[in-house]
Amino acid sequence: MNQELIRPNSTDGIQLPGLLYTPDIPTNKIVIHIHGMSGNFYEDEFNDNLARVYTNNGYAFLPFNNRGMNYITEMHKENEFIIKGSSYELFEDCVLDIEGIVNWVKKRGYNHIILEGHSYGCNKAVYYYTQKQDESVKMIVLLAPCDIPKEVENYTGKDYQNCINKAKECIENGKEEELIDFCVFANGKISAKTFYTDLLYNRTCDFFRYREREGKSPILNQIEIPVFIPFGDNDECVLTQPIEDVIYYLQNNLKNCEIKVIKNADHAYTGKYDELEKVIDTYLKENA
Repeated sequence: MNQELIRPNSTDGIQLPGLLYTPDIPTNKIVIHIHGMSGNFYEDEFNDNLARVYTNNGYAFLPFNNRGMNYITEMHKENEFIIKGSSYELFEDCVLDIEGIVNWVKKRGYNHIILEGHSYGCNKAVYYYTQKQDESVKMIVLLAPCDIPKEVENYTGKDYQNCINKAKECIENGKEEELIDFCVFANGKISAKTFYTDLLYNRTCDFFRYREREGKSPILNQIEIPVFIPFGDNDECVLTQPIEDVIYYLQNNLKNCEIKVIKNADHAYTGKYDELEKVIDTYLKENA
């Protein structure tokens, strides 16, 4: 396995550094990994296992930083630095990030793509695919997809309505970038616009609606390609509803879906990296 630090751009010119892992034998197949809210390509330890399992199965593996990296961060855009991060990102801009990476890998000769997301990255992977319907994308892997608005409501608890009221007030007074208290983040802050535009019910990213066990998702129902979903039975973010309801919702909305529940795994697969690697290896050998 080989490694290369790369610096592709989003389609609107933001530099998105990543680490390209390639197998020893040349391949046209690649997995593009999209990190979760306030994540990055280098902190999730399970990426080491993912790099190994994918390259062992003849795929290149590319985790990269999207504009939702960390909480508040500087990012390079052309000849200047801009302030981004999950406290300021807007969900629909994920298309600009992923399309930039897809364009870059195609120029490098990769035309068989697996889109893989973790947590909020799952929403981004699905949304990009349904917006672009790129025939080069042959499969989607969703590592712990979340019912984002329900998760946000659960984590904020009694402060949930206060967050909504404060965000709305800021927006009405032309202070969209003002940071409000938000206990889901470790830094406890998020811009009013990001919170109000993306993280409430019935927003664009709200299509893993586990709270609606029998519900139908127009977004998920568009997907015809295979989808593989491994998550843990101790996942504190996915399991906003009983695990049986989560599984039923996913199977009822994805036409070609396989789910693997990893015993005792949490949202970050802590201590279960080898198990995650094994279930992906098995799935690839049986399906890819």
